[in-house]
Amino acid sequence: MNLKFIMTLGSLLTIFAATVLADSFLPVEAEAPEESDVIVVLGGGDQGRVERAAELYNEGYADEVLITASEKDGSTSELKTEAEYYGIPKEALVVENDATSTYTNAVSTMDFMEEEDMDSAMVVTSDYHVKRTEFIYDKVNDADYELNYIAATNLAGENWIERENSHIIWFDEMKKMWGYRMGLYKWIDQ
Repeated sequence: MNLKFIMTLGSLLTIFAATVLADSFLPVEAEAPEESDVIVVLGGGDQGRVERAAELYNEGYADEVLITASEKDGSTSELKTEAEYYGIPKEALVVENDATSTYTNAVSTMDFMEEEDMDSAMVVTSDYHVKRTEFIYDKVNDADYELNYIAATNLAGENWIERENSHIIWFDEMKKMWGYRMGLYKWIDQ
């Protein structure tokens, strides 16, 4: 190989790496809550997601809350208990426990909205997870539902960047986001 080729390849790889890093640090704009048919709480993360969903429910943004999580790890039952603790009545809760990833959360949400003849949803997830959530929900939103993405902090009120393990959160979310961008979301069970 000649030197010119190696230099060009090295430059391209450097530009790609810089783009990946820069993109991963771009902040996600928090959306203002809007009245919706349903509030969707994604499993995973911590109780901050459920607490934020309960605040929105109690402020009257929706009459129904869909919890989409995985019963494999027992999180669905925990989330339901937490939702009731934060003031969401059992009658307002719908639990979907087949989701195993953000992609399957999105598919389950779209199926639920179609079955219930709904037009809009507020999707509540952790602040670090909003970018990937919006990416995949918009990708599977064939029915053109009106979706609003709400970022939740952890229970201590900390954004992901303020947490002790922020470097782990950042790296984890960066690799998953790029996996999703490359179309691997049907195989990445995260």
